[in-house]
Amino acid sequence: MSPSTEPTEPVGQTATPRSSIWIGFLGTASLVAYTVLFELVRTLVVNSFGENALVQFFGGPLRWLSVLFIVAAATYALSRFVRGYRTRVRTAREMDLIAGLIEPGPALADHRPRVVAPPPRRVAALDGHLIAAVLRDLPVHDYETVALLAVLNAIRDTPGRLPLAREPSARTAAKLLEGLRRRGVLAPHGAQRFCVRHVPRLPNRATVTAGPQWAAALTALLHHYADRAGRWAIALESRRFAVGARRWFETEEPYLRALVTACAQPGEETEPGVEFPPAAVEYLIRLGHALDVWYARSGLGENAHGLADKLRSLPGIDELNRDLVRLRAGRLDERPPGYRPRRLSTSLAARWEHQTALGLLATAAPDLDKVADQLETAWWLLPRDDVAGEVCALINLAVVHIRQGRLDAAQDRLELAESLTRAGLDPDGRAQTHETMGALWWARGEPRRALRCWQLALTAYRALDDDPGIGRCLQHLGSAVVADPDHATLLLPADQPLTRTEALRQATGWLAEARRRHPGACHTQYYVAKARSDLRADRGILGILPARRRAPLVHIDQWPARLEDHADRLHPDR
Repeated sequence: MSPSTEPTEPVGQTATPRSSIWIGFLGTASLVAYTVLFELVRTLVVNSFGENALVQFFGGPLRWLSVLFIVAAATYALSRFVRGYRTRVRTAREMDLIAGLIEPGPALADHRPRVVAPPPRRVAALDGHLIAAVLRDLPVHDYETVALLAVLNAIRDTPGRLPLAREPSARTAAKLLEGLRRRGVLAPHGAQRFCVRHVPRLPNRATVTAGPQWAAALTALLHHYADRAGRWAIALESRRFAVGARRWFETEEPYLRALVTACAQPGEETEPGVEFPPAAVEYLIRLGHALDVWYARSGLGENAHGLADKLRSLPGIDELNRDLVRLRAGRLDERPPGYRPRRLSTSLAARWEHQTALGLLATAAPDLDKVADQLETAWWLLPRDDVAGEVCALINLAVVHIRQGRLDAAQDRLELAESLTRAGLDPDGRAQTHETMGALWWARGEPRRALRCWQLALTAYRALDDDPGIGRCLQHLGSAVVADPDHATLLLPADQPLTRTEALRQATGWLAEARRRHPGACHTQYYVAKARSDLRADRGILGILPARRRAPLVHIDQWPARLEDHADRLHPDR
């Protein structure tokens, strides 16, 4: 867009304040200089016109004004120090939580999905076997070994916690596991996994679920997976562990979803009237939160697979978490009321404003001014230490401003989002900030800057193994090369001279990969068709270029050159 046709911003429209304004005004050195200069001027005036009654009246209050400036600067500096200290402590705690995680390796080329365990058979020979009955009435019937040992430990330790119980049995969880295998209750089901093969007919389910062993076993099972999924959800936000975290969720998500569904949805496994222990409900909600993070990172909706719909009817859930689950399910029609603690209340209100704004944006003819106002309200409501939330709101606000034609406002929002992620926080949000900044520079008519931003984003998305992000960036870059093949010289290695035909072929490979990684990409087919038409028209010198050298690629041949972000070098551990 040329400068002469670029729309100007209307006067008086609300704008998100930039932190650099306050940093510049309340910066220590500049404020001290201003205060000294102000005091010098005040002293000169008082000494020159000391007999004037008006000067004497204002002289005292003006002296205190300098003190107020110093106090304001000190308060601001202290608040920034405390906020930065809390951020560092939280980041260090999160890094400690995920430091011991062992990342899964890449899947085999002919990877087979995990086989579903058959339902257990009820046999009369096991009647009265309490542990087998507890395993029968748990929500799932196949376990990895470490989770099964945690469940058996909980069952074993329960009698020792009862007031009138004797000393607990000396048998360990490993001995219990061995005995259950001998009796045919458990059977191997893959590497380091077991399934429940045979279960007793008696005691019945009502008797088992009313006992302490079942409650302890269920709590231990949910605790194990909530803790592990929560740690891997934190790892999704780390450049170092993101690839392994994605592999873990890709493998374990079907099992975790089945576990949540079996617990939250009334049916054969969880009949109405069965009360879960409060601790088990808490762990189940935490497991739902971790899956929500994974669905967001993998480009799925908030109510992916209907989990939020199932969790919202869970008995024993507190009001705040119930409203959060209803919000994910799209069933919270009005802004939630205030709760305690206030930070969680404002976070939930901000998420409601944000979701409502995106719903308006998805309509046929959205009121962009109203959408922008709601997104800005969401940004103001977010706690200042919720960097990922702030970045998400700012990016969406920038997208709305681009659609409005307010490119300066959009740039302001994206620069603020970039500054928030400069310390290594929210690497996925930083990549999306660069991606959106590329769209902004393209709209401004600066394609080279746009390509650089998309290269930065693509490099970050590949480090995070973010398939939707990789697909979007490849679509941006491939479309840009199809529109103007000269752009390819900025993106491909310059080992040998690049021809127009080769540039178009490489672009078709990028677009094919974009469609594979991000099936929702809506413009790839158009640009592939355009590139195919250009390749047919370009037959080379004297029309002797072989047809196979003019054929579009169906897979990626050369990736665009990597472009490292300076923040990655400054914070390599994050």
